[in-house]
Amino acid sequence: MTRKLLALLLVALLVVAVIFIGRGGAHDIERGHILPADTVTTKTSKPVVRIFMENSGSMNGYVTTNSQFKNALGHLITKADGFYSGTRLDFINQDIHHTEMCDDLDNFVLQLNPQSMQVGNTSSTDINKIFKMILDHTSKDTVSVLVSDCMYDVDNVGTLLSAAANSTTGTFMKAIRRAKDAKKEFAAIIMQCMSEFSGNYYEGGTAIPCNTQRPYYVIVMGNLEQVMDFNRHMELEDTPTGLPGMTHKYMLSSEPTWMLDPATARIYSSTFTNALRIQAQHDGLNVRKLTIDKDQSNLNFAFGLGIEQLFADRSYLLDKDNYDIQPSQYKITDVNDNAKFTECDYFKHPVTLQVVALGQQFAPQLTIRLKNVIPTWVKECSYNERIGALPPSEKSYALYEMVEGIYSAFYNNKEDDSRDLFRLDVRFDAYE
Repeated sequence: MTRKLLALLLVALLVVAVIFIGRGGAHDIERGHILPADTVTTKTSKPVVRIFMENSGSMNGYVTTNSQFKNALGHLITKADGFYSGTRLDFINQDIHHTEMCDDLDNFVLQLNPQSMQVGNTSSTDINKIFKMILDHTSKDTVSVLVSDCMYDVDNVGTLLSAAANSTTGTFMKAIRRAKDAKKEFAAIIMQCMSEFSGNYYEGGTAIPCNTQRPYYVIVMGNLEQVMDFNRHMELEDTPTGLPGMTHKYMLSSEPTWMLDPATARIYSSTFTNALRIQAQHDGLNVRKLTIDKDQSNLNFAFGLGIEQLFADRSYLLDKDNYDIQPSQYKITDVNDNAKFTECDYFKHPVTLQVVALGQQFAPQLTIRLKNVIPTWVKECSYNERIGALPPSEKSYALYEMVEGIYSAFYNNKEDDSRDLFRLDVRFDAYE
């Protein structure tokens, strides 16, 4: 009888252990979403690229001269057609229109002018309808690219602008859900570019002659892996071979928060101001022992990050306002990509985080998070009240509301810390 009871007890304990481990494993899956090292190369099948050029009347000013717009569009079309098979180009307004001109990718830009763009209903467009049409044509094997001035055709009266942003959110949420159903993550890249503009700028319903620089937007949408591949091969930067005239970039994806480990984060063991000696653990990240200069009031040290695989623009990574560090005794003083330490050799393109611990009695563990927030440039480049005149050259009507609508589709249902791009936990064992 005793043996039977003992056996039953062991079985019960085993069941409890299995349940506990199962629950713990489910929790660890989220925290165990480890960012791949920057030395890892991923292979993805080449997508079909579909480029949609909005051709409403508000776009005419970009194509009246040999503008930066034409230059950038030409680069985009030529490189996409050269690298990806099946690249397709269409005009888009109230509907999608394909013409003989769209088939001649090599000469499309040469033929582009206000007259050749008169295809379909060009009197007005609804950017949310454009998003819906494009996303409905974006499969798991398609990368879609919209080229547009991206302005809501509503005034900021009552809830009209909020309703337009909510519509944007709903449209992108459906695309994200379709990707999730196909076991994929969805992604978008929003780029602001500048170009010469010679034509009418439409401030509400008023046409205002404009001969100056104006912004336009290139938005890339699709399966995360395919969009990352497109971003890499198309060199979506402000370079002669990339996207000339690009001024800002924001990247969003539906993937969960990455955790950094010793393959993507290292503490610098070299002398850094008053951190005289840092003995890292064998993994190069957590600290076995730290020797500090007692004559200094604060402790300064730094981390190197190899986060090339992170879906984020370099400018976003180098903005220290996008980071959070806890506990509050720690502060991030600088973020840069100046490789000053030998540990930098461990990574291809390291990012350095400089940290200060206020006082010499400091907490033995810290957490660094890269938050996912709408970049400051979006608000700086947006206005949402009709002014009856030309806005400043870098500003677009209701840009912030449009980007916020897209952002909300990706992150509206997540807690603040679940929106983070990465999390890094560091432990200090001893200091003297």
